[in-house]
Amino acid sequence: MSKELPPVEIHMILAQILQKSREYVLAHPDLRLTEAQKSRFERLKKRRKNHEPMAYILGHKEFYGLDFKVNKNTLIPRPETELLVEEILKLKPKDKNIIDIGTGSGNIIISLAKNIKNNNTFWGVDISPKALSVARYNAKKNKAEKRIKFIKSDLLNFILKSKNHKLKTKELIIVANLPYLSQKIYSSAMPDVKNYEPKSALLSGPDGLNHYKKLLRQIRSLKKSYPALDVSCYMEISPEQKTILEKIIKNLFLSSKMEFKKDLARKWRLAIMKT
Repeated sequence: MSKELPPVEIHMILAQILQKSREYVLAHPDLRLTEAQKSRFERLKKRRKNHEPMAYILGHKEFYGLDFKVNKNTLIPRPETELLVEEILKLKPKDKNIIDIGTGSGNIIISLAKNIKNNNTFWGVDISPKALSVARYNAKKNKAEKRIKFIKSDLLNFILKSKNHKLKTKELIIVANLPYLSQKIYSSAMPDVKNYEPKSALLSGPDGLNHYKKLLRQIRSLKKSYPALDVSCYMEISPEQKTILEKIIKNLFLSSKMEFKKDLARKWRLAIMKT
């Protein structure tokens, strides 16, 4: 990174220090900082020059029109993930179980709960207690805490291995933005990503599909326990995984229907499986 930060990042840091909007900073080019504010400004600038993501420096990130707290325990919400939310909203689901696997900051399930007014059961699932703590905070912050149940679980184990959680309807929508970087892609990732975001939320084996393979096997087991269950699974992926994931799904679910969607950059980003 260059010695001087881009103006937009300078303005964002100033807005954070002053607890004002970026528009306010732009409208007051002659504003003066106190000595304490100057000291904090230099500290935050140094963090950014060391490649720390702006979202961690500011402590929050916007996603689907909502504001989410983020920290080193959660992946930073990406704009391309909004495609996943948009596709679920198109369904206008009613009386369904909607489970967000690997909820992280809770950005996906909270966005869905805020935008779907029909009677559905919303779950946010993560294996990390620290991530779940952030998700619960964000649900309360965005006034969605009464609609979402947050569960600590390794993917779908909370249903498969516990009698305390039962599916109430015959239709299940699984939303998953699991770790999907291969070792090769992770190794070449930008310092902003590799040096700061949790490795456990990014890396998933040699081909980047270890987590999705496990999830798909769990869905197959779930279908055995609930034979009449209709499952739709929406998975954010890395573009080069389309072909291999398609083969994996065909081997596990002979009669499944598959569809792939491209993001705004025209890259394959979303895999949809319906059993």
